Amino acid sequence: MTTKSEPRGIRNNNPGNLRRTKDPWQGLAATQTDTAFFVFKSAVYGIRALARTLIKYQDKHGLRTIRQIIGRYAPSTENDTVTYTKAVSEKTGFALDVVLDMHKYEHLNAVVTAIVHYENGKQPYTGAQLDKALVLAGVEPPTKNLQHTRTVRGGKAATVATVGLGALEFVRDSLDPARDTLQTLVPYLDIAKWLLLAITLIGVGIMIWARIDDSRKGLR
Repeated sequence: MTTKSEPRGIRNNNPGNLRRTKDPWQGLAATQTDTAFFVFKSAVYGIRALARTLIKYQDKHGLRTIRQIIGRYAPSTENDTVTYTKAVSEKTGFALDVVLDMHKYEHLNAVVTAIVHYENGKQPYTGAQLDKALVLAGVEPPTKNLQHTRTVRGGKAATVATVGLGALEFVRDSLDPARDTLQTLVPYLDIAKWLLLAITLIGVGIMIWARIDDSRKGLR
């Protein structure tokens, strides 16, 4: 929930400060309380509208550099376009005239984030919110390597520990014929068994926590 102390774009769920037009944007609030700028139902829809605007600049008008994009987005008749352009360039790390592709996640996300920051003096949205908005705009984030996810790492830990427990049981069974001779090893095997059991439980815990955390962040 936003307060009156928040920047106008944040209050309107329109962090790109898109001016009101006849465009029937997805996610517009039923009541448009701002006479100059759109008001959206949620920030995700406002960010989506900003992303779609930048994509349209490229597809319809051929604008593919920060200088070109900001020159149209924030014309000098209303803005300090030079300062705006430099700020976006510095925030994104892209030179003013490098050719970008607004259908490429890395480029679109960087420019969207920089514009939001410049328009509002901050960028308060989570990565999950930005990702959702860009997906709604038709640009998917790069797929994460499954081998590096927290859920898989937790599962690996649990699997390795479980295999270890089985191996320990096998060793203990193998020691039975020579138990009298190797009796001194048994306590150490018991300790190792409990350690591996603890690792198994920790691994399972990591998987459960990762799923809950991803759900909380809107990633699942």
